Amino acid sequence: MKNPAARKSPRGGHLKPLNTLNHQLFLAMKTIQFFLTLCLATALFSACKKDNDSGNATMQGTWQGKWGSGNQAPSYFLKFKMEGNGNLQRLDEQNKVIATGIWALNGIEFECTYTHSDGQVHRIGGLYTDFDNTIIGRWGYSPSKANGGEIELVKQ
Repeated sequence: MKNPAARKSPRGGHLKPLNTLNHQLFLAMKTIQFFLTLCLATALFSACKKDNDSGNATMQGTWQGKWGSGNQAPSYFLKFKMEGNGNLQRLDEQNKVIATGIWALNGIEFECTYTHSDGQVHRIGGLYTDFDNTIIGRWGYSPSKANGGEIELVKQ
């Protein structure tokens, strides 16, 4: 008895049954789909990785600018040395350490808290702009980050 699913080749030979070809095509498509899904998942997971280390590297270094009091435009000297581990030092114009503290960058939101040798604690909250390496924000007497005045910092 002849197999009804078998086909004849135009050259006279027999071809594989259609359902065998369909099954092989189905398996090949499933294999391709699996590998494409795997590639997509790998790309998504690597794109969503947190980049805190690169943020720390970006912020690490010397930042200099000005601070203002109350509603005054920033005009007083301000300088920080930020370390990759989240520590910072506030420096005077002779590069002497006048305060120490910590800093953090969450996306574009910069925040730091530092304590002077006389015990006075200040906080800064501002926005970091990566294309020109600036921080613009406000400073305050702890726990506030805004009741002191404005600040402007630029990475040196």
